[in-house]
Amino acid sequence: MAIFYLVRHGEAVYDHMLESGFWGFGRDFAPLSPKGKQQAEMAARDIRLKSAEIIVSSPYTRALQTAQIISKETGIDEEVDIDLHE
Repeated sequence: MAIFYLVRHGEAVYDHMLESGFWGFGRDFAPLSPKGKQQAEMAARDIRLKSAEIIVSSPYTRALQTAQIISKETGIDEEVDIDLHE
């Protein structure tokens, strides 16, 4: 039986995107804030992830960054699914 662990991306910084005139889909490019990076590092330390086999992420910048941090900390491979959206 497959077990899925859902992890929300860390806090993102939207100010720069809005100041640059990115509206709508432009928000997809918002990066993680320093706090968001810390949140991803904390998520990587969750003992439940030790049994995970793969990390699947949406193509949104904030989700990719979160997945990369967790992958780096845990050694779990990551995969991007372009069909994942909010």
